[in-house]
Amino acid sequence: MKKILTLISVLLSFSVSAQGLYDHTPDARIAAMGGASVATRADAFATFGNAAASLMEYKLVQVAGSYTNFTGDIYNQYRMWAGGAYARFAQRHAIAIGLQFNAEPRNDYNDKRPGVQRFDLAYGYKLSERVSLAATARYRRTYNYFFDDDNYNGGGADLTVYSRLPMKFLEGSTLNIGGKLSFDAPIAPRYNCTGVTPAVGVSLSMPFSDAHLLDISTEIKYGISSREDIFAAKLGAEYTLMRLFYLRAGGNVSKIFYADTASTIAYGSVGAGVRFFHLQFDVAYLVGKKNTPFHNAVQINFGLDF
Repeated sequence: MKKILTLISVLLSFSVSAQGLYDHTPDARIAAMGGASVATRADAFATFGNAAASLMEYKLVQVAGSYTNFTGDIYNQYRMWAGGAYARFAQRHAIAIGLQFNAEPRNDYNDKRPGVQRFDLAYGYKLSERVSLAATARYRRTYNYFFDDDNYNGGGADLTVYSRLPMKFLEGSTLNIGGKLSFDAPIAPRYNCTGVTPAVGVSLSMPFSDAHLLDISTEIKYGISSREDIFAAKLGAEYTLMRLFYLRAGGNVSKIFYADTASTIAYGSVGAGVRFFHLQFDVAYLVGKKNTPFHNAVQINFGLDF
């Protein structure tokens, strides 16, 4: 009986974490803004949000690494490590990469530590001073799960567009519009992940002076698959002081629709960042229910730009 209960717990844990953990952004900056990334200014983790946005940045190269510590009742030994980078070249071109590694607690049932690996590679092209496009290819692997069907090699792809428009009635302000269409193979055949996910976002960047900048970003997406549909709404804000200090806050509500039921995963977020010459440090703190991955989760970034 104990083994049966353990097995059921493993299955339920993987089912929820597949939706909550593996599609959660590893970027502490974006996580602190409620996960709104489609229309938000790009950083080194652009492949996890909108790779096309990197072409609108004044920085030629950004590189960063991140660590996430999940502390929910079910997820208190789950960890995420990630890295990302982009490089712009020849004025209109950009290459971006993203790496993500999720580790789960050692499974007493088969004495192995399950996990998920992800690798993203994107190419972006700047159509004009206001519009850019990007295409991303993705590889995802799950391993060391008890059932062979849960050990899986899958792929995916993203098509993204990003536009930055000046606001004439607010001097120096810009309206940023982003769109993303994601195609994903399931994380595992047993737990079919979102198959097709369109997402759109809008952000407003408002400089009040040379020292003060406020960014407000919102995003919605609706994922469709044979097993469930997922609707997510995200809202975040970032205040920048002298391009040295950053304060962030946001919220994220996701609803998963099954054939005869629905469940909701939500969290609020706060965060901060500091920049010193070409180095940047960011931290995010997530507040969600105890039975979700986002209960008191902490995310940390270290970055470098040129």
